[in-house]
Amino acid sequence: SASRSSSFASRARATCATLVVVCARVAPGARGSRGVRGDGVTSAFERPPAAAVLALGIDARAAHERALLDDDGDDGDVPSQVHLTPTGIGEITVTWATRARVARDATVAYERVNDDDRGTNGAKKATVTSDSYTAQICFGSGTLFAPRMGQTPSVDPMKVVELANTSAWAATDAVNYRVVRAIEDVIPAGFFASAPYDKGVCLDYNNPDAQYHSPLIHKATLRNLIGGSRVAYTLPGSATSRTFTVPTVPTRHSSHHQSWTFTRIAVVGDTGQTEVTKEVLTHVAETLSDAQVLIHTGDLAYADGFAPRWDSFGRLMEFLTSKIPMLSVVGNHDVSVNGLESTAYAMRYPSPSVSSKSPSQLFWSYEFGHAHVIGLNSYANPNVGLFDGADAPQMSWLLDDLASINREYTPWIIAVFHVPWYNSNRGHFKEAERARIALEQVLYDAGVDVVLNGHVHAYERSKPVFNYAEDACGPVHIVVGDGGNYEGPYGEGWIEPQPGFSAFREGSFGAGSLLIHNDTHATWEWRRTTCVANTTASNSYFERSGDASTCRTIPDVSAQAMEPVDIAILRRDVGACPNKRVGNAERSNEASGYNADGASSHVTTLVITSIVLLALWVVTSVMLVRTLRVLKYSRAYRSPSLLANSDEYDDEFAGDGAIGLHTLSSSMGSDKF
Repeated sequence: SASRSSSFASRARATCATLVVVCARVAPGARGSRGVRGDGVTSAFERPPAAAVLALGIDARAAHERALLDDDGDDGDVPSQVHLTPTGIGEITVTWATRARVARDATVAYERVNDDDRGTNGAKKATVTSDSYTAQICFGSGTLFAPRMGQTPSVDPMKVVELANTSAWAATDAVNYRVVRAIEDVIPAGFFASAPYDKGVCLDYNNPDAQYHSPLIHKATLRNLIGGSRVAYTLPGSATSRTFTVPTVPTRHSSHHQSWTFTRIAVVGDTGQTEVTKEVLTHVAETLSDAQVLIHTGDLAYADGFAPRWDSFGRLMEFLTSKIPMLSVVGNHDVSVNGLESTAYAMRYPSPSVSSKSPSQLFWSYEFGHAHVIGLNSYANPNVGLFDGADAPQMSWLLDDLASINREYTPWIIAVFHVPWYNSNRGHFKEAERARIALEQVLYDAGVDVVLNGHVHAYERSKPVFNYAEDACGPVHIVVGDGGNYEGPYGEGWIEPQPGFSAFREGSFGAGSLLIHNDTHATWEWRRTTCVANTTASNSYFERSGDASTCRTIPDVSAQAMEPVDIAILRRDVGACPNKRVGNAERSNEASGYNADGASSHVTTLVITSIVLLALWVVTSVMLVRTLRVLKYSRAYRSPSLLANSDEYDDEFAGDGAIGLHTLSSSMGSDKF
């Protein structure tokens, strides 16, 4: 009670005293030896002072547009939560939200622009589709009320009491009449602190105030985009346009050809919405702005059943995802609370499932630059489940997708899924072992180069590995679950000694970048953006601390805890690793939009250039010959000394042309002619 928020105490002192018990009590023996639960559930909580509300990182233009919403409601069509998704070759889907309907004939105008953001070929228009959904307000985690990091609390318990108390308006004899005076009337004492931990509480379904209605969610697909070009797009209700760069189209490379361009991919995971999240995203926006695609390894909003947090997350991400297209995979926080979260995720975050012929939005593939990226759902059973309505569709689709790869176009294969197979932290240790056993051989045989994961709230990079042993032909597994969510860091949970497969690990926060140079070499780089330190005796609340270049997250016990950067050179050795050569499916340039053969295209360019130069030489030669003939026939092609001698002139030079030439020569002097 002594450490509870003063803002709570001023309104409901008894309620908040109870809330600490409700959300913080931990079952005996549930905590790990270093304060990290083996099941990944947050440990006991000691309430810190209330944290400030997060400024949502919106640029001045968007903030101004959103301010219009507070006028008279007439500007409810102002777009917010804008984000881009690559959904096919030369195809980007833009998603945004409004409070009011857009016009039935609304379109998104878009056009290719130059470096000055000036249009180059006239605007095209994309059709807008709209949808929305209703969700029961639920609470799937006690961390909503007792976060380990960020705004405290994330959800105001007194607002929950207000929503649940139907006695304020319902008739006393109505079936939905209910008197609610304190948070424990909604969430039983100790509910989130006792097993089983995966559960939630929802407000009564027959309470109209317990239903959340989403904003209107709009989508428009921009098509026939040219890879590498900059595109400006203007949304209905927006006063200005936004711009992004289209991911480059894969180009075929011969054995003697290396691409002249690089492919950069930015990577974040387990972001949530705290001030640390904002720092991670700002780092990506400022230092990785040349990334063609942002990959999110899952656990986006950490709404945890409280649906309005999807909206605040969308506003937080907008300054980045309205400019860099984002691909994401689903995490546990995106599918929790009886599936309500998966509804929000699916409605708001499309995927390239259609273009990759996937039967589900939750697993997909996408090709750009040098890379074939595969997104998998960690919560799709690789085997046929007892109550499943389909026969493991992700597995059958994955086999087909791997068979569709042509490494002459996309030499690098990257797999993305939320739960890691190689992780040396007690948080979620070997949690996905069943999936690893079912899928690892499949990915290895296909020559997958890099695996990107999240879930563990820390950073870790493995050596090339297969079946827990170093293997030069195996993929490098990289855990990027350090995006800043409110559950805090896992830095105190490292297993000692550090396993042989683990190359680098740290329990701070940051983002990654994969820079693919060519067919055989890439650079992976992780940069720390933020350290935090515990501010309570029970290590239950963390605040940012120190400078990212010199700080250390406390308590992080990893050997690399002080390292601000991890850099690794990745090499595809196709000579030593036959699996790296797997993938020769046919490509149809006309049907797929792929660029023509890279080597051939350079030869073609050289031939065209040679033809142009030859044509110019011919034209110049013809003009020179004609000029000489004219001079010869006019007998005006003489040296200055001859022109100066009037005896050389006969009747044929009586014309103006000869006199003019003679005059010019005389006036200039023979040495200047």
